[in-house]
Amino acid sequence: MLEDLMDITTILNEYLLKTEDLFVANKNIWFAEFADSFQLSCAKIVNLQKESSLPAISYLEYTMPRTNFINRRYTAEVWVYGDDWYLDKNQHMVGEYDLSSLFVHFNELWDKLISARRRYIGKATVQEVNSHMMQMLPDFYSYLISIARFAIKDLVDKKPYIDIARNEVFRVNVGEYMGRTEPAYTEKKSKNAEKLIEWFSEQLAEEYFFGDYSGLDFSGRSFQKTDFRYAQFRNSVFYDTSLKGSSLIGASFRNANMEKCRMDDCLIYEADFSNAILKNASFKNAYAKTGLSDDRIWQSVGLLPVTFRNADLTNADFTGADLAGADFTGANLTGADFTGAALDSAIFKDSVGRIERA
Repeated sequence: MLEDLMDITTILNEYLLKTEDLFVANKNIWFAEFADSFQLSCAKIVNLQKESSLPAISYLEYTMPRTNFINRRYTAEVWVYGDDWYLDKNQHMVGEYDLSSLFVHFNELWDKLISARRRYIGKATVQEVNSHMMQMLPDFYSYLISIARFAIKDLVDKKPYIDIARNEVFRVNVGEYMGRTEPAYTEKKSKNAEKLIEWFSEQLAEEYFFGDYSGLDFSGRSFQKTDFRYAQFRNSVFYDTSLKGSSLIGASFRNANMEKCRMDDCLIYEADFSNAILKNASFKNAYAKTGLSDDRIWQSVGLLPVTFRNADLTNADFTGADLAGADFTGANLTGADFTGAALDSAIFKDSVGRIERA
């Protein structure tokens, strides 16, 4: 067995850490490349629907055909489906996405194991090496999930995406071809604020992830210590609402009115507050760690920074918050209090207002 001949776990960790470094160095380029791919796929979908070749869709998936990877063709395929998902008779492939730059170190690892097995002729086969590589594939592919989740936020409010005929519930997923997938974006047309408020009050574990709660009014409510990871709250209202102690990891509050909203002690890494109204909002002791939890051991893709691009943060309170790497580009920071806040590598390009910090 290959794992009896070499320390596969240590070798895998080494190459995943290399991939993390590559991701940090190239993420903005990869976000842009994903955006181009997504836009081209959306344009093709619109054209197919204009030709009546494709009905309204429920899923768009960046899928990983293992046959591609076995042949070292590092390409994801973009497929769309209706409500019947993989049983949909009108499913279409609408694009491809080149992953070769992301899989540089995966390919190097493969070469390393192939080379190493030659020292153990008769003890480790090429087929065994290939099997191990396919087992390792999801860890490397998880970077595409992170790229998709970040990049897609800039694309769903503009053409050609908005011209696509979509069903009641629509999802963008990333994962194995006709296998396990991870959500990158979810939207739902019909929503009832009062029913959602009642549901949120139950504080159910892992039930609100990736939900679409956009465009609703949650003013004056209390959703303390609630898990809203990667939820969509775009264009919603949280005036004088309490979210204290909640997990807002990756949640989108784009264009939301969050004046006087209290987010003390919240987890806000990867959250998006772009263009939000956050006057007199409180982020005391909020936590937005970026990168890996341990620089020596790879456990998952490193966390991306929280974003406050073009947000109105007049008189916002960030006392004691960890905001390392946070993006405040174009934000109004007039009167904002950063006393005791960690602002290492934070971006303040074109922001307005003096930063108050002790």
